[in-house]
Amino acid sequence: MTLTKKQNFLMAVRGETPEQVPVSPLIHWRFSEKLLGSYHWKDTIKIHKMLGSTWFRGPISIGPNSDYDVRWGMEIRELPNDDPGKNYARIISNSKGTITGRHKIGFDPKDPTLGFEYEYFVKDRKDWDVVREYWQNELEKAPMPEHNDIDEAAAILGDDGVSSVIINSAFTRLCLMRGMENMMLDMYDIPSVLEELQHLSIEMRKREVESFLQSKGEVLVYDICWLTGMGVSPEMFRKWLFPEMEMICDMVRKGGKYIGLYTLGRIKHFLPAMIEAKPHFIETFEQNEGDITLAEAKQKYGKQICLMGNFNPLILQDGSVEDCIREAKRCLNEAMRGGGYVMVTGCEVPPTTPVDNLKAMVDTVGKFGKY
Repeated sequence: MTLTKKQNFLMAVRGETPEQVPVSPLIHWRFSEKLLGSYHWKDTIKIHKMLGSTWFRGPISIGPNSDYDVRWGMEIRELPNDDPGKNYARIISNSKGTITGRHKIGFDPKDPTLGFEYEYFVKDRKDWDVVREYWQNELEKAPMPEHNDIDEAAAILGDDGVSSVIINSAFTRLCLMRGMENMMLDMYDIPSVLEELQHLSIEMRKREVESFLQSKGEVLVYDICWLTGMGVSPEMFRKWLFPEMEMICDMVRKGGKYIGLYTLGRIKHFLPAMIEAKPHFIETFEQNEGDITLAEAKQKYGKQICLMGNFNPLILQDGSVEDCIREAKRCLNEAMRGGGYVMVTGCEVPPTTPVDNLKAMVDTVGKFGKY
């Protein structure tokens, strides 16, 4: 019997041994825009079909994205700008005051969808009061988040991929308001304020998970990379993320669907807590900022959880076809034994990656990744 891409993928996610190692480079907006000149999530499906890879963790989130939704008290303005690209101000005003975040996008013609936040909303303690009222209003007034895109993706994909959604953790939502460095200071200086705000954020995230459970999607990815990338201690990780992470994993499992954790950075000392929360898989085991090899993770945790990732995206971008073949073989040698492995890039595919390099990655797995 020949299994479909979806069947192979879900078997691996369950820790079983499929017929074939699934391969799913993380293709997002930036690569899609560079290759096709457009960046709808449907374009990323087209690219996967062209490559023969499995569509998974495309750029779909539960919508509307109420973090920056004008209906709940935010105004968005384009700012005058003499530099390349566009600058935007996002302004939240309520009875507690006014806060502003500023974002820049399109400054690099070679990577036109790349953007960054150059001014975060929260500058000092009183600004969190504005955020609190903003989020409270959202909880009182916003309808249930929608999952239309997830259902449409499921219909388009059929058995050629896995309809999935990625959402940020509640803790990440705090970071998006404050920025990583200042957030770390607030964790020590005003923990009670952040704990109250995190509770509000968790209530909103629970709604997103409930929407996902009502959808036709099969896999939810919970993005915790802001905290894993901050360099906090395992004790801080358990305090600020573990209860939330465990609750979300439990909700998804009880709903009969699959849950994974998206991480970046040095995750070695966080892995026991992650596995204790009982997700189905963990990704991405990146090479460039990580502190655990794929082989070590497989040896220690391969019987407990599905591993995803570790293919170095810089090799895709800068290496030759032969380099990409070697990298794919390395990942297979380190992690495919016994099943429970999906070959994913250690971060998103860089926009300047040659298509031939991606094809080499996918074709090598097709040839050498059979069980």
